[in-house]
Parts: sequence; C-alpha cells; structure tokens
Amino acid sequence: MFDIPSRYAADNPIEPKTFIAKNMKKPEKDRIRESLLSARLVWQIAGEEIPSLINADYNCSVIMGFEIKLKAIKDSAFFAELVQHMVKAPCVIRFYDHAEEVYSFAHKRLSHTDATQVVVENRVETPTMSLAFPDKIAEKLKRHLAFGALLNRSDKLSLYLEATVKAFIISNSYLYSGVETLLDGKAWYNRADIMALFGALLELQRLNVELKSEKLPGERARLNGEIKRLMEGLKR
Repeated sequence: MFDIPSRYAADNPIEPKTFIAKNMKKPEKDRIRESLLSARLVWQIAGEEIPSLINADYNCSVIMGFEIKLKAIKDSAFFAELVQHMVKAPCVIRFYDHAEEVYSFAHKRLSHTDATQVVVENRVETPTMSLAFPDKIAEKLKRHLAFGALLNRSDKLSLYLEATVKAFIISNSYLYSGVETLLDGKAWYNRADIMALFGALLELQRLNVELKSEKLPGERARLNGEIKRLMEGLKR
C-alpha cells in the first residue's frame, strides 16, 4: 500500500531484538542478529474512518506498515515468514538493502484453538525490485496499490485483501496473458469475490507448477484442461 495519508503516519523504531523469541534455536537467533539491520513502523491505519472487523475469524482493527532493512535482500523470504507470523495485525512490510526491495503481504486469520495467535493462510511477496533503476512492477504496485486507488472501504480487512490480491496479480503476470485486466474488474467491491478470485489465482499458480514437473502425457493433458477451465472462468 502506497501514498498512505499523513494522518496515518508513524515513525516508531523497533529494536531488532524484538524479533528474537526465547524458543528460537541458536542458528535462527544468530541469523536475525546478523541480517536484520533496522526496523520501524512507518504508518498505521487505525480508527474507524475505515471500519474495523472483529468476529470469530478476524480481529482486524488496524493495518500496519513496516520498513525493515536487511544486510542482503536474499533473506527477505525468511524474514517475511518470521514477521508475518509474529505481527498479528494485517501488515505490509517493505524489506530493503542497499540496492533492492521486496514487499510482503499476508492473509491471516485467528487460530480456532488459541485466539491470541494467528494462522497465515497465504503469503504474497513481490519480486525483488531495484532501488536505483525504474522497475515496471514497482510502478504498477505504486499505481494500483495507492491508498486512493483502492476501492473497498467497507472494512480494514477488505481494504487490505484488495491490496494483497492486486499485489499477487502484478507480481505473477506470467500466469496468463491478460491477467492484469483483473485489476480493473468488479471483484474488488465485495470481500467474498476478492477471496474467490484469490483462490482461483492460487489454484492456477499451483497447477502451472505441477504441469512443469509432470512427464506423463495423460496427466499433462488433464492439467492443461484444468488450467484452461480456470483461465476461462477468470476471463469471464
């Protein structure tokens, strides 16, 4: 999410040791100490201008934006997994080093066995993008995920999921020709439609991965048929 209004701005540094849990193994602790250079909360969408959503599955009263500087951007997947599980609220994390950046999103829900914990259903990371040179993916993210460009203001979760799924589409434009036309579709006004779209895109991604490794002609034909049906449904 970009161009967040100044009323939501924050500038709160976070001690790197905050991300080290007592039950971690020594190699993990050493990796965090070595690789995580700095962290800060840079914005926080709170208040009820965009309503909170609190029910049995979600406790979404705030959306948070973090910036985390790493020694090397190649460690961003490790830290995305760590931080997205540690931060219970929906959050956008910008990881960066001296030359590149990655953005992380995650759809999480409350655990059904321990409501103080969250379950990360899906995580979305953008490709690595250059800080020094123009990047087409970065330009699209900043255009489609700008606060003013997001359409679903019914509640904070819907707003966040819209941004998350749009980030997935922009980051996975290889899924099929024309997938980015979904960015201007009508699904964004309804959270159920957003989640149905996300599910179809994730399934398409899974099938494409399976197809690449499948050698049997019969199975390849079956996978191609499923992919074709999914793509036709998405295009409608």
